[in-house]
Amino acid sequence: MSKSEEYGIEFFKKDAPFGGTFYVAETANLYDRELTFHISNCDKRITEIQIEDLQKALEGEPIQEDWGEVLGSTLDIFPKEGTVQIGYMNRRIPITDFKKLLEEWLAFIQS
Repeated sequence: MSKSEEYGIEFFKKDAPFGGTFYVAETANLYDRELTFHISNCDKRITEIQIEDLQKALEGEPIQEDWGEVLGSTLDIFPKEGTVQIGYMNRRIPITDFKKLLEEWLAFIQS
């Protein structure tokens, strides 16, 4: 089972009204909407940078824990706890889970 399936997240490619396409992550789970909002706003380069920083955190390398914002959605990394918090989610998820979700997202937007 993929991480996106585990979290009940689906990735979609949609046609823009005036041409072109865009990608979106969606979930029916109210608690993970901040997570899908964040993922949906990540282009290829932002996704790659986040994956790199999450890998550094997993390896114990120093990183910017208050990672920053992606189109209004913040990411905080807590390496000592092994978790991340996206936006104002009332919970944290494991760094490994979020990294895997981003890897799946990256594969999807590059396909």
